[in-house]
Amino acid sequence: MNSEIRKTRKGYRFNATVTMTLINLLKKKVINDNNVHLEYRKPEHKTFILISNHTEAFDPGYEMAAMKRYIRYVSSDHVLRMKVSWLFTKIGGVIIKYRDKPSEIINEDIKRNLRAGIPVGLHAEGAMTTNGQTGFISEHTGQLVKDAGVALVTYKFVGGYLRKPRWANSPRKGPITGHFVNEYSAEELSGLTVKEITEIIRRDTYVNAYEEQRKNPQDYSGENLAECVERILYVCPECKKVATLHSHGNNLKCDCGYEVEMKSDGFFHDIGKGLHFDNVLDWDLWQRDVWKEMLLTAKDGEVIVSEGGQIVKTVDGENEEILTENGTLNLYKDKFEIITSEGKEPITMEMSEIKQVSLANKDTVLLVDDKIFLDLGSQVPRSPSKYIAAWRYLTNRPYY
Repeated sequence: MNSEIRKTRKGYRFNATVTMTLINLLKKKVINDNNVHLEYRKPEHKTFILISNHTEAFDPGYEMAAMKRYIRYVSSDHVLRMKVSWLFTKIGGVIIKYRDKPSEIINEDIKRNLRAGIPVGLHAEGAMTTNGQTGFISEHTGQLVKDAGVALVTYKFVGGYLRKPRWANSPRKGPITGHFVNEYSAEELSGLTVKEITEIIRRDTYVNAYEEQRKNPQDYSGENLAECVERILYVCPECKKVATLHSHGNNLKCDCGYEVEMKSDGFFHDIGKGLHFDNVLDWDLWQRDVWKEMLLTAKDGEVIVSEGGQIVKTVDGENEEILTENGTLNLYKDKFEIITSEGKEPITMEMSEIKQVSLANKDTVLLVDDKIFLDLGSQVPRSPSKYIAAWRYLTNRPYY
């Protein structure tokens, strides 16, 4: 065993033993008692890359339980700043993807683990779905699988999004199902192009939660079913204004008076105000086009949207520093402006210099350039997605 493999496998036995022991101990409570239905099957190959869609935080645990195998997962660096970071790093042994580092670094970490015979799991969308549809998967993932030279296992979850939408505070009751889709040997993959492998991954992991619900209706009852849906929906279909939607209980209402109700089937229902869209996904896809037009036609120097109550932190590796808990975030056509206190010079991040704008959790958007890494939370529910879309549209990047 060479030194690289020895170093990579250090702690592997501990990670595998403790993780699988915890999963087996919690299986009855978390899986059996929570209406989770998994297809159990051990992969034919010892070393593989597992790729599935991502609908909720327990997905890695469900997948390891289903495969009866310890898998080393890829996770973004936000887990390092969680109070239970030790659970992921010391116990789970996750491979950390740093948002301010080149993707080549994480790809090499993944391949190093595979060379050491450790299966690796990743959710190629990069984050849990926010609107019920499997997110965009780039050809970089297909390239990684092609270069890795190991087997590929694909797995799919249905129901996780409707059970606990990423934007929601309150979980619902209702089923989650998980099943194997396919297992491809390294030999099979070697004869395919990167594009073909990417298409396989997209096809095998694609889920539209609302299409599935229409085909096989399930009850996802709970309290406050629409609460915080403005974390994903930010344009009113009635008045076309931005950041004027507010939720309460089962209802979502705009300042203009437009209002809809969400019921336990996961769909919006008309309460006498009309119904433009009956689900979050269709509404989200529509609002993207409206938002793009607003952004591209905005005047130079004009504040497109301004939101107060911003919790502004700087990030340096595992460390955070709170600059203010009541800042203001202003979006212009060419920059983000963050005001931390009256009379203090605002933080300005030029669109052309920003390396990444991404979602960290329900309310938090991350802004990264060569000089600073900002974590922007909010005192009240608001949509980080509109800022991700804005950066991509205004810098001519694709947004899926």
